[in-house]
This record gives sequence, C-alpha cells and structure tokens, in this order.
Amino acid sequence: MIARTSLDRWILDKHGLDTSNRQAVRAYQLDRIRDLLGFARENSRLYGLLYQGLELPSSLQEFSYYPFTSARDLAERETDFLCVHPSEIARIVTLQTTGTTRLPKRVYFTREDIELTLDFFYHGMQTLCGAGDRALILFPWRTPDSVGALLKTALEKLGLTVFCSEPDHAEEVFSKTPIDVVCGPASWVIQAADLNPSYSVGAVLTSSEVLYGDMRSRLMSRWGALVFDHYGMTETGLGGAVECQAHAGMHIRENDLLFEVIDADGRLLHSGSEGELVVTTLTRKGMPFIRYRTGDRGVITEEVCPCGSSIPRIQWIRRIPVSF
Repeated sequence: MIARTSLDRWILDKHGLDTSNRQAVRAYQLDRIRDLLGFARENSRLYGLLYQGLELPSSLQEFSYYPFTSARDLAERETDFLCVHPSEIARIVTLQTTGTTRLPKRVYFTREDIELTLDFFYHGMQTLCGAGDRALILFPWRTPDSVGALLKTALEKLGLTVFCSEPDHAEEVFSKTPIDVVCGPASWVIQAADLNPSYSVGAVLTSSEVLYGDMRSRLMSRWGALVFDHYGMTETGLGGAVECQAHAGMHIRENDLLFEVIDADGRLLHSGSEGELVVTTLTRKGMPFIRYRTGDRGVITEEVCPCGSSIPRIQWIRRIPVSF
C-alpha cells in the first residue's frame, strides 16, 4: 500500500484545509493572494508601481492577468522587492546568473521566512524517513540557515541522527554507521553512490538539479534505495514540491506557493500542459515573489495521485539557465 504524502496532514493541521476540497484550497490561496497584493503594494516600491491602479482579483483566473516579475527584475531592482525594513532581514542569498552581464540575484529572508522553510522540511521529509533513522546530508551545511543547515535542523527535530559531508568524504560516514537516508544535489548523490556502491541506503532525496531517469536508476542500482525528487528555488524559500511514495511527481507546497504554467505568450495553460512555471509566494514577508517567471519548464497535473492525495504535482522539470 502506498503511503499518502505527509503534506496533506501538515496542511490540515496548520490551516484546517482538507486538500481534497479543491474549492476550499483555491479560496484559501485567493485570500492569501489578496492579502499579499495589499501588503506588497503598500510596502514595496516595485509592486507599488507595478500594480498601481489594479483592483484586487476576485478569482485565480483574474489573478492570471496580473503582470509578471522576472529574474531580470530581481537582479536589477533587488531592494525594490523588499517589503520590510532591512533591519528585519536575517539572511541574504546571492545567486550568479548566466549571460553576458552576469548580474547576480540576491534573495532576502526574514527570520519568519526561514521558519516557513524549516516547517516545510520537517513535514515534507516525513514521507521518506522518521525517528531513529540515520541521515547523511550532502548539501552545503556550514553556513547558518543554508539548505543543508536547515535540513539538518528539521531532521534532528524529527528524531534522526544526522551526519554532514562532502560527496568525496562520504565513505568516512558510511564506514562508521549504517545510513538510512541520503540527501543532496542529484550529481553529488550520484558521486557518493559511485564511490560507495557496496553500502545499502533505504531512501535518497535529490534536489537542486534535474533528476533524470537514468540517474534514478543508477542510484537504485548502486544502493537499492527508493529515490525521492524535490523541486525548489531560492526564490521559493528553498522548498517547493516533493515526491511521495508513488513516485508520480512532486506534490506542491500549495499552502505557501501558487504555481501556474504559461505558454510562450504568457497565457495560462490547463493542467497537464507543458510550459514555463510561474510562482507566487503566498506567505513570504521580507521579499515576496508575485507571478515570478522561473524560466523552468515543466508539467503540473491536478489529477489525484496514486497515493490518494489531491495536491497538484509537478510531473517533470527542465531547468533553463537565466540569461540577460
């Protein structure tokens, strides 16, 4: 029997939302969007100008006509996105972009924003691990509030014993103790598996990079592991969507994020159509992103998952380097 994604229970406990009631979920998201638009217009120079004179949307369909924001906007006008005083910012992440100008993107987090990510990690990871397990983290972890550091905190809160390492030093951990779960960027996990094929691992979580079918097969062959993929960006607060035991796509963190799929002309596409992913952060305070064009292509389905969840799933992703 396939276990249902842990995100259903999280959303029900946190917001009282039954995710199988899609009308209620859409109403919740619309309420968050209306609150966000009012807050952002009042506190952000960019949103104050971009949405000046626009009425608050009365439906998600109406919201789909609102102007986009982009990576170029973020690179060129980073502080104009801010909705709080700089003194409230707890962390700034700098991301390099491709292209001739190579303008960096800087994403700002309040402590409250960081706690949202930690909450998602804590509940999302319950799909593949639990108390008493031993986890190896290959994500960068030394910087406070980095993805590896936050994941370590979340897993320890779940009752796991957590080890952190670079891929080429993972053998030092494997040789000392059995490892149940390995988490890291797809290529780093592959590297660790290639260097340590004699060990067995129960589950693997990959993120940060596209996980192709041959990479999944390679990990299963090396370690006998069940492989769970995750999609997220720094702009989404690191967490975004995570695979369940059905391995039929990544369930979206829909209490915190609204994803849309658009065509080349910016028009909203229906469920199951391939296009560019656009994201709105429903609950971020410091630097919210509204109708932000990720540049990533993919497919989102609203069909009920084999695990029984009605939470929409990102079925696949193709990352496109940002260039401007």
